[in-house]
Amino acid sequence: MAVHLSREEQILSLTVEEPVGSGDPDRYLAALDEIAEAAAPFVLRVTFRTRLALPQEQRKAQNLWFKRTRQRMNALCRAVAIVRKDASEEMQRTFGGLWRFPVLVTDSDEEAGAFLATHLPQGTAP
Repeated sequence: MAVHLSREEQILSLTVEEPVGSGDPDRYLAALDEIAEAAAPFVLRVTFRTRLALPQEQRKAQNLWFKRTRQRMNALCRAVAIVRKDASEEMQRTFGGLWRFPVLVTDSDEEAGAFLATHLPQGTAP
């Protein structure tokens, strides 16, 4: 199982790592739904340590998730850091345009952690 969702205090972490299995695209979409159902404000770290190739049906479901959960995510998420080896300015523009909260796309775990620490919900230690 290559897709993991964990929570530590107000930090949700979605990680995709090797080896990717046939059920991982479905686990990824289920994790997105779980993130959108969070009951309290949070920051989100999404780490792609490997590529997760989504079949067309799951890509469509992911895009619908972005649309369906936009209002809820804007209400609860304080910031998102996306860590990818292939981080680019284009990805930054794309993901930055999805929501009203701050977004960072980077190839650095340390930069992501520092960014999220500045956006933690009130009363939460880094």
